[in-house]
Amino acid sequence: MSPAPRQTPGDDRPTRQTAVPATSPITVASSRLREKPDRAATLQTLVDLRTALMGMPRDEAVACIRSFLTSGQDHPTGIDFNIGPGGALTGWATLRTFLLDTLFAIDPAVAAALSRGILAAPTTADEWALALRNVGKGETTAAAKAYLRERTEALIANPSWQAHPSVGYLNAFDVLVHTHATASTPLLSGLIQQKDRGDLSHAAFLTLDRLVQSDSPAVLSQLATDRSLQQSRPEMVAQEFARADLRDPAQSALVRAWLLDPARTATELDSFAAVYPNNNRFVSNNLLTADVPIAGADLAKHDREALEIIKSWTADPAFQPIAAQLNTMVARLSGFVGTQPQAPQPRRVE
Repeated sequence: MSPAPRQTPGDDRPTRQTAVPATSPITVASSRLREKPDRAATLQTLVDLRTALMGMPRDEAVACIRSFLTSGQDHPTGIDFNIGPGGALTGWATLRTFLLDTLFAIDPAVAAALSRGILAAPTTADEWALALRNVGKGETTAAAKAYLRERTEALIANPSWQAHPSVGYLNAFDVLVHTHATASTPLLSGLIQQKDRGDLSHAAFLTLDRLVQSDSPAVLSQLATDRSLQQSRPEMVAQEFARADLRDPAQSALVRAWLLDPARTATELDSFAAVYPNNNRFVSNNLLTADVPIAGADLAKHDREALEIIKSWTADPAFQPIAAQLNTMVARLSGFVGTQPQAPQPRRVE
């Protein structure tokens, strides 16, 4: 079999391909999948296919996968899209997603280049999610991150994909965290406010929550002026402000202004005081990002220093209107300081 012309990283132009050869291991696997085998047999077919492709010379394997992907063929597997550690898939809903995942394992640069071609036009949400992962892992420039943010927003806004979100669609939100896409905050805010769409609202909330943790000043400054979100989800916004690190002057100023804003309601203030400092974590396997736990000693140091800041606020006349909430925070932090250094266990979300 003659290998197809090899694309260089960043070259997302389509490559002319011949029909997939009948002797290709992908053709053999495709034929088996058309018989709709049970789950065990399907998994064995995919294992055998990956073994065959990984055992071929790299250029030949790449050409084989590219030929199938550019042919437009696909077959469902009956297996749910699922992400394992490090962003590697452990479940593939279609043969195409399996091959995109395998291609990255064989040649990340080619996988990223071919994935850019896929992202040029709608295919399926699962396929786009995996293509975004391939580009995100294969390219690290600022331009690549801007491209990833734009393509991820296009995936999220796709009407048909949004109407019936797949597992890949919902997991693609992680790309916004990977790219530190604080400019996507308005998009996430709008989705969070869709109370009739719990799937979209939850995915957007998890993304916003993780962006607050990684890019607090940029995101909190936007939440401070987002009156619509504050009215729709007052407790949620308050709990996001409770993630702020008051030792950072920029974050401290944002929290101070938010707390002292006359528009604050008792619901918001009480929600903030009840969870500050909010160090709860939602842990999951993601396409591109990984949770970084906070060491117990670092958490204890943060709580001691935050406690001193809150105590200083209790002596500030400007904070007199929220003295009750400050006292709640002092009591909460005092309890932590007296019982640490062990960090609380994160909440796990599967």
